[in-house]
Amino acid sequence: MARIDVDVVVVGAGFAGLAAARRLRDAGWSVAVLEARDRVGGRTHTRYLDDGTQIDLGGQWLGPTQDTMYELAREYGVATFPTAAHGAPIYRIGDQSRSDLPSGAIELLNRIDALARHVDIAQPWNSPTAAALDGVTVRNWLDGQDVGDSDERRIVARMLAGGLLTAEASDISMLGLLFYVRSGNGVDSLLGMTGGAQQDRLVGGPAAIAAAIADSLGPEVVRLNEQVRRIDWDGAVTAHTDRLSVAARRAIVAVPAVVVDDIEFAPALPVIKQIALRRLMPGAALKLHLVFDTPFWRDSGLSGQCNLSSGWITETVDNSMPGRAAGVLTGFSYGNDALALRRLSEAERRDTVVRELSEVFGPRTRRELRDFIEFDWCAEPLTRGCFSARFSTGGWTGLGRDLRADTGVLHWAGTEYASVWNGYFEGAVLSGRDAADRAAELLPR
Repeated sequence: MARIDVDVVVVGAGFAGLAAARRLRDAGWSVAVLEARDRVGGRTHTRYLDDGTQIDLGGQWLGPTQDTMYELAREYGVATFPTAAHGAPIYRIGDQSRSDLPSGAIELLNRIDALARHVDIAQPWNSPTAAALDGVTVRNWLDGQDVGDSDERRIVARMLAGGLLTAEASDISMLGLLFYVRSGNGVDSLLGMTGGAQQDRLVGGPAAIAAAIADSLGPEVVRLNEQVRRIDWDGAVTAHTDRLSVAARRAIVAVPAVVVDDIEFAPALPVIKQIALRRLMPGAALKLHLVFDTPFWRDSGLSGQCNLSSGWITETVDNSMPGRAAGVLTGFSYGNDALALRRLSEAERRDTVVRELSEVFGPRTRRELRDFIEFDWCAEPLTRGCFSARFSTGGWTGLGRDLRADTGVLHWAGTEYASVWNGYFEGAVLSGRDAADRAAELLPR
């Protein structure tokens, strides 16, 4: 087995791992990045149809205040383009469709925004009334409000617990939701297209930035097809793959938190760290792409964006590319609806989704459908879910500090650990840089 020696070994070449490696390299430290896949980028992956239409199978968006990601895009020459937004959205509240949210739903969102402003994103467990907020679910909180009817409360639950955290409102604590909202600069920022987190896309997808960072580091630093099986960390660190051992003074573990258990640690991680990692629930979102010859919904003055208070699909967006004739309507399913869709065969799932979206966008949805593309990140053993992992009730106050704390010579990085833009590429990059800085501070020159 080959052996190399570096100052820091980084496990995982997603955005957090790559950001950490580059930060260390730029500071003059030697580093090796070990990636199990044959590609970099983690939970982003882009494929192209025969006509050149770009399909982003994983994460895809950038928005205002995600300054680090925009800077990386500019530095590496990866162009951005605005998310398609032509025409009016559809909000289906109960059996009624409209082009805006009703007043009750808006008031509920405003109340959540107001509560989120009091959350300490650096230490959510120390926020005012943290224990009480962490002990009540989003569903319980919504049901206790004096505004909005049941359909309005349901669409808010699906837009926030589902659309942000990929879960049922009964699975997420209010503290968990409020932290996420504050981390992403508020409800409008998180839900918005223009001016919001879904404002821009990247030519080649976010993976184009990841690939550019990896290329700048070089193949001697970023080593693909090297799945770390064991990390020895008694004093110094040695990371072992099937073909390689990397000895280092410190390590940054930057794989998704829910797959850390696949790595053997010697000695074992502290029990409290193991419990914190295992309490995280993986995201269970399904992202489904419907491809048409044209974005036909625009002919009716529609944007392709819809939010539904009930049904298999929670929301859709126009994912068509500028300069391409094809129309791409991307739907998202979350929580129990996404689980139920997974129980169907591929053909049944396609028919179910097309039937439901035909009720929203009309019969052309079925008649003009050209392709149906799905990619289930829960089926990826190196990821096991998307968007990212999250705590259930009691998690942040009981284990939040243990999740984020470093463990001796082991540092932890990833969007799940981020204080700012948690769950997004921006959070991953910032988390990776922070982990690199903590490691570098403790390295002797």
